[in-house]
Amino acid sequence: MKCLRGADSEIVDFTFLDSDYTKIAFCSIDRNIEFHAAYGKHYKTRVPKAPRHMIFNEHGCDLLIAGTGNNIFRLNLDEGKFLNSFESDIPNINKLAYNP
Repeated sequence: MKCLRGADSEIVDFTFLDSDYTKIAFCSIDRNIEFHAAYGKHYKTRVPKAPRHMIFNEHGCDLLIAGTGNNIFRLNLDEGKFLNSFESDIPNINKLAYNP
């Protein structure tokens, strides 16, 4: 999959941003989030800590990213910027769950 999509490094997790495969976000081991469209890589941004898991909140258009550390980073895809992060009591978050 890494070679097929043209990723620069190993993919840790991915999530669909649309109801089909045309919009996908990949988090990679080198702290980058890559956004892919049907034609390939569209944009890449860097997160402050190494990501382990991410989910997409379609109602707020937020990409929630968790990883090493106790912060859950929020990337608002509508505004195109990071919002204030959530803090957790858990030191390293491996998995997020979202209940709409």
